Amino acid sequence: MCPATNQCTIDRNRRKSCQACRLRKCYEVGMMKGGIRKDRGGRAIRRERRKSGNEDRDKSYSELSSRVGLRTAQDKRKKSSCGVVSALCMPPDQVLVLLLGAEPPAVCSRQKHSPPYTEITMMSLLTNMADKELVHMIAWAKKVPGFQDLSLHDQVQLLESSWLEVLMIGLIWRSIHSPGKLIFAQDLILDRNEGECVEGMAEIFDMLLA
Repeated sequence: MCPATNQCTIDRNRRKSCQACRLRKCYEVGMMKGGIRKDRGGRAIRRERRKSGNEDRDKSYSELSSRVGLRTAQDKRKKSSCGVVSALCMPPDQVLVLLLGAEPPAVCSRQKHSPPYTEITMMSLLTNMADKELVHMIAWAKKVPGFQDLSLHDQVQLLESSWLEVLMIGLIWRSIHSPGKLIFAQDLILDRNEGECVEGMAEIFDMLLA
């Protein structure tokens, strides 16, 4: 309470002369109880504004990172597509040269078994041959124009979905000039009768030799 008439002069030099009149003047210029100005909102508002600014900055950074990540993924797909397209646009002669250079070497079974074969020895021979040919097939695929321009996932998917067909085509190609026989390797040539020791093998022979 003002000890005088509530009309004390409050300026820079006499602001401490009457605390009651100083408080009244503060109310008049827009201050509220607690020392917070109505037009500014005080520290709470400043903290809120600072928090909002940080959130906006984080949001902008997140959006920028997303755009950069999307652009990087698009660039990778574009690069992969360009590699495949460039391989498809090769002159036929160049493709043939590359395919001939990728031709896998002849495989030998180095078998320790001799006829007559049993089901166990026959399956052992064929699975060992398949393992060897799969190794060569992967090396061959890497030399096929455009194959390594694909993503690793696509390369694996192609090999997993076509390895059996590739092996069968190779077997038929090696045997094309040997009627009635299947040439699995230079030292493993079987006819239909030898394959009968394994159930269902005769039908496979008939299908491949047809």
